[in-house]
Amino acid sequence: MAEMNIFSQREIIEFYKEEFLKHKNRLKVQKEFYSDKSFSEIEIALDKIITEIDTICQIDRFNELASHLLERIDIITNLSSSPSNQSQRIH
Repeated sequence: MAEMNIFSQREIIEFYKEEFLKHKNRLKVQKEFYSDKSFSEIEIALDKIITEIDTICQIDRFNELASHLLERIDIITNLSSSPSNQSQRIH
């Protein structure tokens, strides 16, 4: 029997969008630790993902891709290691 999807695609998209926004906010807090160029490049990448999340979600295996992107961004922001975020970790 096929696994029933308990979340709508819109809910999944919004979940990932919120996660990327959290990372963007964390990045802003850490701005002083990055060169202007590095900060700008990371911010541009996050903005592109956030802006195009509706299109990206159409890709096969979207959940895997989004999860992988979050893991890669988390290497930069270290958000999942934040004590205030331990209960919200998804990786």
